[in-house]
Amino acid sequence: MTEHAAGHPSPADLFWPAANFIVFVGLLVYGLRRPVIEYFRERTTRLREALRAGARARAEAEELRATLARDMERLPTIRAELLADMRAAAELERDKLIASGRAAADRIRTDALLVAEQEAAAARQTLRAELIESAMREASVLVRRALEPQDQERFVRDFVGALG
Repeated sequence: MTEHAAGHPSPADLFWPAANFIVFVGLLVYGLRRPVIEYFRERTTRLREALRAGARARAEAEELRATLARDMERLPTIRAELLADMRAAAELERDKLIASGRAAADRIRTDALLVAEQEAAAARQTLRAELIESAMREASVLVRRALEPQDQERFVRDFVGALG
């Protein structure tokens, strides 16, 4: 029993460790009081700001949800408006294309009439020239058959006399 038989400590034996501990705690409190208070103050501030940010985010989310709900309710109306706008735009474009096509058709018709008139005039001119040429050939043949040598001499004399 002597090995483990240490006596109970007396109050005098406990005084110095207790005093040392109390001084240590006092120094800790004295030295760390301000940083600890500042830490908890900053932590409180951060927590309050986080709570405010969470409240703002919640409010924004609620507002967004309400907006989405309104938009979802209006979706059939918006769809109908878009369809009406698209139809109106398509009809306007159709009318423009039809008007453009009609204008092009009128230009083509006018150009075709002008070309046809020019072709007809050219054909009349060609026919007239061919008729005149044919008439001249026939007249030459008839005049050659009808002319006698004395008529030819008289023509030459009259021509020379007219020049002279």
